[in-house]
Amino acid sequence: MAIKAKGQRNYYVSYSKGWAIISIMAIHLLDWSNQRLSAGELYFKELLYPSVLFFIATAGSVVYLAYAKKDLGAASKKLFRRGAELIGIYFLYNIVKLFIFNFSVEPFYAGFMAAGKLTIGNVLSLKSFTAPLSIILTIGVFLLISPLLLYLAKNRLAKIVIGLLVAVLFYINYYLPQPAGAVSDFLYARNNVMFPLLLWLMPFLMGFYLAMLGLQKHKGKLFLSLAVLTAAAGLAQFKSLAEVNLTGQMYPLKMFYIFFSFAFMYLLIYLFAILEQARNRLVDYILAAFRLLGDHTLAIYIYHWIVIDLTLWLFYPRADYIWYSAPAFLLAYLILKRKKIVV
Repeated sequence: MAIKAKGQRNYYVSYSKGWAIISIMAIHLLDWSNQRLSAGELYFKELLYPSVLFFIATAGSVVYLAYAKKDLGAASKKLFRRGAELIGIYFLYNIVKLFIFNFSVEPFYAGFMAAGKLTIGNVLSLKSFTAPLSIILTIGVFLLISPLLLYLAKNRLAKIVIGLLVAVLFYINYYLPQPAGAVSDFLYARNNVMFPLLLWLMPFLMGFYLAMLGLQKHKGKLFLSLAVLTAAAGLAQFKSLAEVNLTGQMYPLKMFYIFFSFAFMYLLIYLFAILEQARNRLVDYILAAFRLLGDHTLAIYIYHWIVIDLTLWLFYPRADYIWYSAPAFLLAYLILKRKKIVV
């Protein structure tokens, strides 16, 4: 099937990112509305969690697709600037919210408040946060080190080198003892609110590597390989099917979650490939909307937290109102950007 792409753009990355931002918003609405979930809703929620990995993995894919064929110096400047912007946005949001928000309207922060951790010093030292935007901070850090990956990607043995780097990272994280110390504590997010950088660097690097392979070009072989790895990791970790979950696999990051999430991403790639062949006007618009959302995930992620925070603050104790305000924001965003929804 022909890949609908413009330049280095890959629509399957955009579709995956679009799914990711919608699913992450759904997780936040379920968690922050203080809604009691039925067993069926909990099972549905489990299938949303791979989207967190998508968010970071596709950031790695975009780095390769957008910059691999560009001058390394120019690409590095853009990545440094973008990484610094995301890190700056994280701290700016947290600091502004610290001074203006009424934290008594949101029970989530009660632990920080009781421990006296909601201070600017703790926010700056990553001991606490006023908004759970750590994924933005994590991607910002990964963008700062991305020029090194682009340098390695220019080697004639680039695929072998990056593939070995992924394997080495897995070995370090899961088969070597993690040493104690300030550097190790920072990299594995001990006593701080970050995503563990060395653990989450794996999906970022795998996203970069899969983009090198063409992402969807070998989807059959990659899906089968990832399904086998998922089964192997599951057999090693769980004693029965009743124990299988994704919620408890993310912090700290487990191999089962990584392999399952990538396998799930390839199932979605198959689904989007089928939908592209549907030749239905409505389906075409839905796919175009997914691409639009996928191409603006970081902005949408930040804006939707502003909407959630304002709703919780202004309409306390009606936390359920975020089910109206957040979808309304997303609809308004699509309407404002409707000229970019190209079928």
